[in-house]
Amino acid sequence: MVNVSGTGWMPQEAGRSLFFKSARPRLLLCAFAEQPVVGVLNTLEVKTRHAAGACLRIRQDGEDLFDGDIPPNAEIGIVPLTPADIVVSLTLEPRRASMAAPARVVHNFRVRPQVVAPVFSKIDVARQGFVGDSLPVVWEAQAATSVTLQIEDGDERADHAGTSTGVFMLRPTRPGPILLRLVAQGPFAATVQTRTVHVAAPVPRIEIERPVQCGNPGTAVTFHWRIRGAREAIIEAPMRGETYGVALDGGMVVDIEPTEEEFHLVAIGLDGRRHTERFSTIPRMIGSLDEP
Repeated sequence: MVNVSGTGWMPQEAGRSLFFKSARPRLLLCAFAEQPVVGVLNTLEVKTRHAAGACLRIRQDGEDLFDGDIPPNAEIGIVPLTPADIVVSLTLEPRRASMAAPARVVHNFRVRPQVVAPVFSKIDVARQGFVGDSLPVVWEAQAATSVTLQIEDGDERADHAGTSTGVFMLRPTRPGPILLRLVAQGPFAATVQTRTVHVAAPVPRIEIERPVQCGNPGTAVTFHWRIRGAREAIIEAPMRGETYGVALDGGMVVDIEPTEEEFHLVAIGLDGRRHTERFSTIPRMIGSLDEP
C-alpha cells in the first residue's frame, strides 16, 4: 500500500533575469515519522528546497514498494513486507531557469524496519490444583499465526499446537509443579509467556457408617464406608493378623468376638501416603444368676 500527498509550496519561476542561475536542489528532510514497522503503514516525509520535483524509488528484498515521481515536498505511505532493509533512493530535479541549470542531486539510504511480536491479551489458568482435576488453560493472541503450549511436568514434556485463541484441559496425574510455556508465533517474531501450576494430592476422606457396633458374641454386624481422593484401600485386622484389599465404596460383615476387636481402614492417597480410620466391635456382656 502506497499513499502520496504533496505538502508546502510548489515550484515557481526561479528568477526574473535571463541570466539568473538556479540554486542547487537541497534535501531538507527524508525520514520516516517513526521507526518503520513490518506490516504497518509507515509515513516517509520528504522536504526539499530549490527542487522542481523528485523521483523516489523504495525497494525491499529486490521488490519495488514505490517507484515514481513525487512533489518536492511530499508524504509517502509505505508498508514494509519483511524485516529486510528498506532501500530508499531519492533524486532531486533542479529548476531549469537557464541553460546553466544545476545537475540532479541523488540521495540513498537504508532503514531496517522493526518487527513487532504478537502480544497475549489473555492467559487464564489456575495457579493451584489437585491430582485428578481438570484445569482449563485459556489464551488469546489475536496477531499470532499460531500458539504452542509446551507442558513440563517433572521429566515429561509435551507440546500442544493451537490457534491464536484456544483452550486446553490440563489434567495433573501427580503432585508437584507443572511449567506451562505459551509461545505466540507471528510472521517474523514470537512472544513467550510462562505460568506455573502447583499440584497437590488431595487428602483422602474416609466416612464410616456406625464405626462402633455392639452385640452378643457370634452376632454378625455390617460396616459400610465411602472413601474419596484415594487410589486404593485396605483393611487391617491386627487381632487376626490379616489384611484385605477393599473397594473405596464398600463394606464388610464381621462376627462379634467375645472380646473387643478393632479394625483399621487404610486409604492410600494419590501421593502414596496412608490415611487411617478405625472401626470396632464390642461384645455385649450377658450376666447370670447363681442358684441359692
